[in-house]
Amino acid sequence: MNELVLKTLVDEQDAQRILSSKAPGMNIVSAKLRHHPFAGFIFDVPQLAGRSGEVHALVDYYSGKAFVSDPWQEHKDIGVPALDRVADPQWNTIDFDTARSRAKALLSTAALRRARLAWRGGLREKRSVAKVWKPNWVIESKLEGRSYRVMVDGLNGGYFFIGS
Repeated sequence: MNELVLKTLVDEQDAQRILSSKAPGMNIVSAKLRHHPFAGFIFDVPQLAGRSGEVHALVDYYSGKAFVSDPWQEHKDIGVPALDRVADPQWNTIDFDTARSRAKALLSTAALRRARLAWRGGLREKRSVAKVWKPNWVIESKLEGRSYRVMVDGLNGGYFFIGS
């Protein structure tokens, strides 16, 4: 099985700054970098990507949700086996073939919406990666006496609350 680890673009300090700017007074108790498994695909879809035609998609193995992503920046250190990997909850997990179908469906729909009547169909898969380990920060924090658990995306800094 081929794997790659995406480079963490948002470091721990950036993740903490993002939360502090959104919730002044939030006290960060801990921050832990965790890696979540996705299936990765690169398709040739000229209607979405202009001349290059390359569109990257990631599909979450645990939720089955597909996303268009920025081009991947791979972690260059091959000796990164000590990742803190998110455990499989085993209640909604999908397999690689299902991930491929969901990526194709997402990109077909996006291309159809963008090109409308000019859409000629036909996605061409250029590359697939069975496991793409995506970095996320899990931050334990306190605000006004309440504890919160927040996930900050290690690629783009997006965040959402995962517990309180």
